[in-house]
Amino acid sequence: DVPKPPPELPTATPGSQNPENEASRLILTPVRSVPERGFTPLAGPPGHIYFARSSGLWRVSPDGSGEIQLSTLPVNSTPQPAPDGRTVAWVSGQDLYVIPSAGGSPTKLMSGDLAERQRLGWSPDGSLLGYIAYDKTTVGSEKAWAIPAAGGKPTPITTMNASALGRGPVFERSVGWSPDANWVLVSEVNTPMRLLRWPLTNRPEDRLDIPGGEPDWSPDSRTLLYSETLTGALVLYDVIEAGPTPFRNDKHYLGTGLSEYAEGPGPRWSPASLGSDGDLMAYRSHTPQGEPQVGIRERDGHELPSLPAFTNNPSWAPSGDRLVVETGNLTGDPLGPKWVPTGLSIATLELSEDTFTMTTLVKNGQWAAWGR
Repeated sequence: DVPKPPPELPTATPGSQNPENEASRLILTPVRSVPERGFTPLAGPPGHIYFARSSGLWRVSPDGSGEIQLSTLPVNSTPQPAPDGRTVAWVSGQDLYVIPSAGGSPTKLMSGDLAERQRLGWSPDGSLLGYIAYDKTTVGSEKAWAIPAAGGKPTPITTMNASALGRGPVFERSVGWSPDANWVLVSEVNTPMRLLRWPLTNRPEDRLDIPGGEPDWSPDSRTLLYSETLTGALVLYDVIEAGPTPFRNDKHYLGTGLSEYAEGPGPRWSPASLGSDGDLMAYRSHTPQGEPQVGIRERDGHELPSLPAFTNNPSWAPSGDRLVVETGNLTGDPLGPKWVPTGLSIATLELSEDTFTMTTLVKNGQWAAWGR
């Protein structure tokens, strides 16, 4: 059940800007020279974009048409479309809901002490939904759960013990299955990520803690993309070889520089071109003046031009050649500059020319997720 390596492994750039991290000092031998860059988007329907407003959960087509409100219930985290695109899940207060993407009545899957700043995760077949809840019996303890999307009793995945949070930047919590369903990865606010074999076993060799946070799976299930630290390098982690390769930040800044307001890179892997040199990564970055912007790079380390200043929180299209991003501005706050989203825009990439075009999608929107 272990996926075979892809026929060719592109080479990441060793190194890191975090000298305190032992993994950063690993020098990995390149598997092969990097071929000329290319890109072939996956063919498929444009899908829909789900987003939040103060008025509830909304859906819109990528061309800006068909904007409808799916629910008036508050939205407290990024909506997560199911793999088949038929339903979408979100957290509303202390409740977990799903609703048909075409519209209808929402279904409450559970109520409880749901943790803040979390990204829900679907199993690849859409049968399970992963979430994180506080464990009120133990200070600093949180549990990851998997609940049937059709309703039923949740199954515990693992328990995470975070250190005292205080004030300052933290990672986003998340539960994410690998596309081949052989692994589940739980990420917490300030503790190592936990990689577990799925279905769960009690064998020690089927559990691994990895320093870092806000991870995303490569489409071939072999590689993790995550942030080494909240202001540190992006890292590729080979699940089979169990080894990290940090990227060196030569051209772009990582993280938004906004204290506890979306500090980490929050990298997202494009779904296109499995295992090829066309793999793309989008992450939160900032300009030399401290203005948030979205950075884009390829697996081989090639940096594309960043999106304009005052863009944040990217989400890839299923085709892998477009992104939906928040646009906004900064406002003063007792804790420092705060990101305030004011709308959503579509960025269309032209890799052959290292250029992109930006198109306004909607105003007054945030936390966008692009589904099928």
